[in-house]
Amino acid sequence: MKDLFNSFPVISFLLITFAITFSTWFSPVFLDLPVDIAFAMMLLGGCGPLLAGYIIRVVQSQTTFRVRSWPVFIAVFVGSLFVLGMRLYLIDHGMSDVNGRIPKMEEVSTLGYGLFVLMAIVLAWNASNWNNPNIKENYLTSFLFQKKALPWYLIALGLQPIFSVVSYLAGRVLGFELSGELVFIDGMWFVGLLSTFFFFGGNEEFGWRGFMQLELQKKYSPLVTILVVSFFWSIWHLPHYYNGFYSTAGFMEMLPRFFWTIPLTVVIHWVYNNSNYSMLAVVLLHTMNNNFGRGFGSSGKIYVGLLFLFCLYLIVRDRMWLSRPSQLPS
Repeated sequence: MKDLFNSFPVISFLLITFAITFSTWFSPVFLDLPVDIAFAMMLLGGCGPLLAGYIIRVVQSQTTFRVRSWPVFIAVFVGSLFVLGMRLYLIDHGMSDVNGRIPKMEEVSTLGYGLFVLMAIVLAWNASNWNNPNIKENYLTSFLFQKKALPWYLIALGLQPIFSVVSYLAGRVLGFELSGELVFIDGMWFVGLLSTFFFFGGNEEFGWRGFMQLELQKKYSPLVTILVVSFFWSIWHLPHYYNGFYSTAGFMEMLPRFFWTIPLTVVIHWVYNNSNYSMLAVVLLHTMNNNFGRGFGSSGKIYVGLLFLFCLYLIVRDRMWLSRPSQLPS
């Protein structure tokens, strides 16, 4: 297995990732699952990239699967379950149930709670290895706060809201259609933010950026890496267009994702590389990406224009079409 992972790390990563995610995310399509079990499958499937990257790195390093830091394990375990509990509780108080795919507290069975705990164990186990010296190329080291990466944390949290606010103000002046008020943040918005941070998207980044981006950059230019990651990252979401979490319309409705995932991948790629490969920075960026539209108004057309111009600027400034010497996190 070690030889296979060393010879074909990216292919191995994709096979493990898609096996975990597709088997869990497609299960509600083929099986009549209770809402709590289907939701648990969604949470576990979202850990596919995280698990794939971690498994491959441990096997490559010829070390053992273990909890390295119990304080971090406990903090992430308790934190993720607390946030999940708040997310379920608030459905009865006006928070979205995502097309009926997120259960209320009273709809969760004993098995459902057991699967939620399993998800929390996966997240906590992964994070606990942030200081594991036995894992080679350990991208987890940058998940905890690092003072030197503080500017990039601020960029990750502020970039999209700034674009959103600028587009809103410009749209108001120019008479473009606007979404919502300029700022409409409430308490539920912060629960949504924390939900994404732990298990609604942020956890994906350990695999897509922490493992796959680093591996591809050993051989290919940043631009090629961006396009490859963007493609597979888009395809990875396919089950959600059948299981009802996004829709049930299928592949054709997913096609626009291939278009808008590219600029998002450019920005995440740029933040990851320039923050000295900070996992926390890209998790924060992903978290804000999934939630800024629920707290900040915008003019959609102007926002898209600003984002594409910014990405074009980054590509040209950093000459992303040129290959670079292989670099690893320090």
